[in-house]
Amino acid sequence: MIGPSASSLKEAGELLRGLSSARQTYTLYDEGHPLREEVVRNLLARARRLLEDMEAPVLFVTRHGFYLGPALMSRESLALFRLIEAFEQAGIEAVELLPTVSEKDLHTLIEMLLGRRRLEAEFDGMALNRVRPSETAETGGEGSAMRRGYAAGLELLRLQAARVAAGRPADLEGTRRLIEELSDLVDRDPAQALLLTAVKSYDEYTYYHMMNVCLLSLAFGQAIGLPRDQIVELGMGALLHDVGKVSVPREILEHVGALSDEQWRVVQRHPVEGAGFVLGTTQGLVHPATAVILEHHSGYDLSGYPTLTGRSRPALGARLVAIADCFDAVTSKRAYRKAADRREALGILQAASGTGFDPWMVRAFVRLLGLFPVGSLVRLDDGAVGVVVRNHPRLLSRPAVKLVLAADGSPCEPEERDLGALSPDGTHPVSIERSVDPREIGMDLSELISSGRLDPIAPEEEPSPGLVHDPSPGEPVPPGYPDAEGTPQRADEASGS
Repeated sequence: MIGPSASSLKEAGELLRGLSSARQTYTLYDEGHPLREEVVRNLLARARRLLEDMEAPVLFVTRHGFYLGPALMSRESLALFRLIEAFEQAGIEAVELLPTVSEKDLHTLIEMLLGRRRLEAEFDGMALNRVRPSETAETGGEGSAMRRGYAAGLELLRLQAARVAAGRPADLEGTRRLIEELSDLVDRDPAQALLLTAVKSYDEYTYYHMMNVCLLSLAFGQAIGLPRDQIVELGMGALLHDVGKVSVPREILEHVGALSDEQWRVVQRHPVEGAGFVLGTTQGLVHPATAVILEHHSGYDLSGYPTLTGRSRPALGARLVAIADCFDAVTSKRAYRKAADRREALGILQAASGTGFDPWMVRAFVRLLGLFPVGSLVRLDDGAVGVVVRNHPRLLSRPAVKLVLAADGSPCEPEERDLGALSPDGTHPVSIERSVDPREIGMDLSELISSGRLDPIAPEEEPSPGLVHDPSPGEPVPPGYPDAEGTPQRADEASGS
């Protein structure tokens, strides 16, 4: 069966993201609210664009994933896990779009996904479960539980942002439950967690970044031996560390080109805004995650922002999250520079060790990630290319890799090679020659990892939003970036002391 085109997959992805947003809107706003009407109009426009691009499109929901015809929609399956659950709970396995699809049809579908309408509801321009999904669909392979946890985190962050926009308090109890589950998953398989942090999104950069920093921080906290209760509090702070960016105007966060000094000052308020958001939600005077949110940009030597008074160092959790924050941020594409590879990111951390970052923690983080960090693409000296999936406990230059390309450049079976294993003559038969930029071999690494399949996939044309994120210590600053002095608010002002 011939699969759908890239443009059809893109349109179907927009439709699914619109459905996810519509469920949130219907939950937050009452019947008759203009935002409900707007979201259904937008959904109809997306459905019609898909119908124009593809004849008789069918969306399948099976094996905990979305498919357009036979093609797995790996990014949407990762990012929209709660929507998958809603389809499963409603008993919907297949959605056929017909040329007569209407706003009424989409309204009914949303109500079904919220459990308010039964499967027997009638449609004029849509058919449910008329065709069956393929029995040979991919299951997602190893790490599916971790990917589901990652997806649940993305959904929770979207919900938190929607609650802020609607003037409602944060769901800290839901956040704690999620972090407890993620902490257990990371504890069982830290390598899978580290591998998943290589996933990036340029449509929802902030949410993916917050999830990646959370997983990195959980693995980091466990690696240095923090007790479980501290790890859970650390994970909550890491997941919400950039929640204050919800208050930053979208035109600034997605700005292409140099920001003005004033715009950067708005961005620099996000730790204070985020801490205030959490403090305004909790019933107590303080919340353990607040210090992480407020101080993750303050710097080990206190040269960052907001200014901390009466302190020699930021809180331990903030120092740890600052390192994870930098690592994920510099490995993401910005408007003013390309993404650093994961090995180069460790060099940036080491360059700022003792000034911007806690030197002991930098050493521990490098040890955790390895000389070739999990999620890196590497070429072996026999010509094969693989993804680093696990570090060797002692030989940091000899991780385990999963092959994606054979020596002749052709796709190959995802065989795992332990580069630390010895041959019968006592030597290491294969070594890493160098790191590889995925673009060099036409591979979308995020797509590969998020799908759970290690087969090469042609990269999509990468969009170029601003991806505004403050430069970390040791990283070149963008044009127009102000120095830390004169930051608009001090930490003690944020807490009201």
